[in-house]
Amino acid sequence: MANPGVLRDYRKGNWTVQETMVLIQAKKMDDKRRMKKQGGISERGKPSELRWKWVENYCWGNGCLRSQNQCNDKWDNLMRDFKKVREYEKGVLERGEDEKSYWRIDKHERKDNNLPTNMLQQIYQGLVEVVEMKGTQMVVGGGSGTNTGGCMPSVMERLTDSDTSEHSDSPAKRRRRGGGSGGAAASDSNLQVGSAISESASIIAQAIQSSEGREERRHTELLSLHERRLQIEESKADIKREGINGLVDAVNKLSNSILDFASDKNQAPTK
Repeated sequence: MANPGVLRDYRKGNWTVQETMVLIQAKKMDDKRRMKKQGGISERGKPSELRWKWVENYCWGNGCLRSQNQCNDKWDNLMRDFKKVREYEKGVLERGEDEKSYWRIDKHERKDNNLPTNMLQQIYQGLVEVVEMKGTQMVVGGGSGTNTGGCMPSVMERLTDSDTSEHSDSPAKRRRRGGGSGGAAASDSNLQVGSAISESASIIAQAIQSSEGREERRHTELLSLHERRLQIEESKADIKREGINGLVDAVNKLSNSILDFASDKNQAPTK
């Protein structure tokens, strides 16, 4: 990794796909690092400036020559677009409209649905991995060892929203708003983490109830599907039996006709 004491010539302009993937990997590594406890003290209370400096150093060491403020702003934009696509895809899945998936519609239709027009699937998947990893760590950190089943989407939504709001107080944004202290940012971050942890038990309980309801509905749907399948099989069997019976009747009629014809011929007087 480059010497942080050396002045860096940051790259400007649009982000490349490679740079974006490096940033996503940096955020994944940073979340892992922050969630670790060293000597019983979590790293999550560090000021956001230090965390984003760590992300900058990671990106710089992996060929992404961007500043911490550029990384922060880019991450905010990525999470904003990610939430839009995630919510849209959730609606498509609930309605069963696979052909309307974000990945199947063109740019014009994406724009009409107020969606980002150029989100790549590899970038979206990378963001999913970051959010899922962070959600898993929060559930474990909240003290629950219960298999929550369907709780992960709720936790993911909570984390995605808090992640964006957390980083929206970046140094660059504070300077644009006219300043602010690093201590206040750290305090706000601690309050957000504390609030998320205090509400995690409630989120998990609601998720368990939701999961049980979905399981019951799924069981009912499977039973209904099985009954329809049995009805279809019975209908096929009835049709086959009717076809065979009809064929047997036709053969019998033909045989009777042949026998009648032969009998008439034998009874005819010989000239």
